Amino acid sequence: MKYWSCCKRKTSDLTSFLSQGGCNEGSHQWRKDTGKKVAPCRFDWNQTGSQVTMSIYAKNSNPELCSVQANSTSLKIQLNFEGDKEFELKMNLWGVIDISKSVVNMMAAKVEVVMKKVEPMAWARLDLLPPKPEPTNEKTENQDGERVIA
Repeated sequence: MKYWSCCKRKTSDLTSFLSQGGCNEGSHQWRKDTGKKVAPCRFDWNQTGSQVTMSIYAKNSNPELCSVQANSTSLKIQLNFEGDKEFELKMNLWGVIDISKSVVNMMAAKVEVVMKKVEPMAWARLDLLPPKPEPTNEKTENQDGERVIA
């Protein structure tokens, strides 16, 4: 039997199970369809000594429904394009930017974010990867019964 633990409506048919309406209190509370489709966008970037330019290829973006938010080290982009498609991107930047001298250009075929670097240096990447967690030192025993510190 297949059922959601929150409302316990049971069925043996997978199709019936997946088409069940959501309950009002549990974990399978379905969201209403807003009519928007989350869509991926191709984007690339290039740089000079003083600026980084990011191009997001989203045709017919609606400027009234789009936003680009940035601080000196992070960037958040939300685009609405081709009427019913949405794209969202959040990232921590590799370097530091001067937001007062950065601009966004919306064109028919793409959105261009030009970010002014604080220091004229080459960035190895556009985004800064999150730090890897430090490995923990766990004591284990090998086949001979000796203690090994990993």
